[in-house]
Amino acid sequence: MAQDNSGNHYGKSFSGRHSNQTKKNAGKEHSRFNKRENHKNTEQKSFKSNLKDSPVESPRLDTPNCAYCGEPIYDLPSAMSDRDTLQPVHFDCVLKKLNDSEKLNENEKITYIGQGRFGVVYFENPHDLRHFKIERIIEWEDREKKADWRTDIASKFSQTK
Repeated sequence: MAQDNSGNHYGKSFSGRHSNQTKKNAGKEHSRFNKRENHKNTEQKSFKSNLKDSPVESPRLDTPNCAYCGEPIYDLPSAMSDRDTLQPVHFDCVLKKLNDSEKLNENEKITYIGQGRFGVVYFENPHDLRHFKIERIIEWEDREKKADWRTDIASKFSQTK
């Protein structure tokens, strides 16, 4: 076998120190490893599930009609209350009504800001929606008045058995 001045061998693949010993011991270590794994498997305890076999049923909600458009409201948790009657209305119907009734300037847009409120939002650059200023707030739902249909939804989803 050839060797250069640095002590490197040519012509033979060398995968570490004492490659012959490593090959001999590999089989022994592998068999010990398998024995340990098998031993662990016999020590594992089996756990029985206390859960019922039946699937969890989601609460059934009514599908009332929107007070504005008359169409059924299939996604009742995302609906809003009418200002006067507290009847459920589509979120999109409220947004349309606000867009029709509010006078908007250039680069202004009506946006939902949470807790039953909308904001007239001004965008200096309409292509950059990260930078804006809330010009005015429109209180749509009164925080003091709770609609019965919302209380019904909350009671169905928050009960634990």
